[in-house]
Amino acid sequence: MALDSTDKFKLVPQRPLIGGNMKQSIMPEDDMWSTEWFEGSHKHHIFGGANRKRSEKDGLFIYLKPEMHNMSNTGIHFNTAFMDYAHFVGQKAWMQYYNKTKEDFIKEYGKSYI
Repeated sequence: MALDSTDKFKLVPQRPLIGGNMKQSIMPEDDMWSTEWFEGSHKHHIFGGANRKRSEKDGLFIYLKPEMHNMSNTGIHFNTAFMDYAHFVGQKAWMQYYNKTKEDFIKEYGKSYI
């Protein structure tokens, strides 16, 4: 799942905040996930743990079928390649959407995934 600078990263219009959180995901659409809720979907925060609330606030979340989230061995929580890909795409999306650098991302999220 290698990406280069020509892949999928287009600026999206600024989206309104609700209670300090993004109303919608800033992640690009992908065959692996949706950026919009669908019936039965599980919401996954791209950067979890201590960064879960920051991911919510910044719009870094996706919607997955249950088996692609945590209901099978292929789900993002059990599939390192899938998780690494989501982290990479999430960091790229964040840097582009907020017009920030890799160093800015590290200050906010603790490390780089690029």
